[in-house]
Amino acid sequence: MINDPNGRATSVRSILDGRLVRSGNTILEASSTVSLVVSAEKRMIVDTGSPTDLKLLREALRAASVRPDEVDIVVNTHLHMDHIGGNSLFPNARFYAHRLENPSLETIRVSEGFELLPGVELVLTPGHTAGSISVLVHADRRYAICGDAIPTKANVENHVPPSININPQLALKSLDSLEASADVIVPGHEAPFEVAR
Repeated sequence: MINDPNGRATSVRSILDGRLVRSGNTILEASSTVSLVVSAEKRMIVDTGSPTDLKLLREALRAASVRPDEVDIVVNTHLHMDHIGGNSLFPNARFYAHRLENPSLETIRVSEGFELLPGVELVLTPGHTAGSISVLVHADRRYAICGDAIPTKANVENHVPPSININPQLALKSLDSLEASADVIVPGHEAPFEVAR
């Protein structure tokens, strides 16, 4: 548990690490990291993985002692299927995506710089898609839950944009911004890692 300056307890953790299986430049299998942010008032999930991982997601929620009907908010960093496949598990959640995405589901569309909860901000991080957003959580440390703005640690280490992108320069600008603003990065398809300073 970590506390914001106003005394509200907040925890951030990856409950299901994403994966990305490639053969050369071809992606054979992909499922996003699923993150749980718990504040004094709300339970929030960021991305919900692939539809093939529903059983794994249910098990991860059970291990985190969270029932799907207790989740108040789901943030989809973008609307590719490997990031929204478990959305149907959360019957009571409000869903958030950026207004530039084209949701096939009912979402609350947000613009950049949107404070969702105290200490939790949604920011526009385009490049992978036009409406890619990331979640910044300010607590004892600064967490950036990035979706595919930073799909893997190698993207940061090698300073390369996501292989699927609409604009590589824009994607690198988003990557740089996230790296500069975070102590811990939660990438779209791997376990969280600390930012090297």
